[in-house]
Amino acid sequence: MAERPSISQLEKGEKAVIVGYRADDIPIKLYEMGLLPGVALTLKQRLPFNGPICVQVIGNPNAVALRKTEADLILVDSIA
Repeated sequence: MAERPSISQLEKGEKAVIVGYRADDIPIKLYEMGLLPGVALTLKQRLPFNGPICVQVIGNPNAVALRKTEADLILVDSIA
């Protein structure tokens, strides 16, 4: 079975739902930002040179910037 993609593997504008995490040791700030399993999001912007990745939780007008290392920890399933 293939491993699920992470947020960092999404394309700009792609929508996905969080299904879990790659590691058991997750930074608490991801929970505090509302990036929990079952949450749908859209990848808004990816900055060059492994810069931050900007995502927006669907239904929330605010965007969240993640380091690439943090985005790699969050596993997602793409949605239409």
